[in-house]
Amino acid sequence: MYTRTQKKALASMILGSGLALGLGGCVSQQHYDQMEMQYRVASDRNSELARENEQLQSALSLQGNATNDTQSTLSQLRAENERLRGELAENAALFAELDDSLRGLQLMDPATDRALRDLARRFPDVVVYDSTLGMLRFASDLTFNSGSDQLREGAQQTLASLAEVLKGQEAARYQLHIVGHTDSQAISSGTAQRHPTNTHLSVHRAISVKSQLTSLGIPAERVLVAGWGEYKPAVPNTSSGNTPQNRRVEIFFRADSGTASSSSSTSQGSSSADTTAAPTRAIDPTK
Repeated sequence: MYTRTQKKALASMILGSGLALGLGGCVSQQHYDQMEMQYRVASDRNSELARENEQLQSALSLQGNATNDTQSTLSQLRAENERLRGELAENAALFAELDDSLRGLQLMDPATDRALRDLARRFPDVVVYDSTLGMLRFASDLTFNSGSDQLREGAQQTLASLAEVLKGQEAARYQLHIVGHTDSQAISSGTAQRHPTNTHLSVHRAISVKSQLTSLGIPAERVLVAGWGEYKPAVPNTSSGNTPQNRRVEIFFRADSGTASSSSSTSQGSSSADTTAAPTRAIDPTK
């Protein structure tokens, strides 16, 4: 296919050739060869332009497809973004609802809550109070010596003040779950003679706290003890395992809903206690 310029050149060439033929009869071989060469050049150029045009059309077609693909991808991303925005809004609303519900639970009665907050203010280096969990956390490094379950003097003073709180009328409704924790640092050979593992050490420390409270007048039947050892860290342990934040004793306050009903039933003579005889077993003379 010829361009407009090529058509004009070819027309001029043909017109010139025609005039030459009309005026001079037959054209010379030299002039004919020149015309043939010009024709071939024009034809080659025309083919070259045709190829360039095809390439351009192909490029435009590919660009159009790429644009369509890009638009499709953008549309998908916008749709995904909108979906995620909606999910985020739903999660935010759920979180707010749960937060409101948690705040409304009021795990601790106001009087005991105030007393425990005051205790934490008086002994800030030893104990931390979390009202949302109903929990007192004692820092083990300030409560016990390293590798020991013997209470330090400062911790004894704190527990004496805690015992006074627990003797209050409102606080009497709570059971105490005392849970010991350690970091992941290995037990030394000297400590292992008394506390073979971190689990033993954590339980023995919880027992020491219970013993101190019961010696101060808190009924033993109100207190449960347990120890997780290194298996419930508050923060990730360091490579050496020496992580002070994980060495702690936590006291959880849990309302004893069954105490009042049991006492009431007993006083009315309608106890529902299981009276089935315990199975007999051989006496162990070593225990």
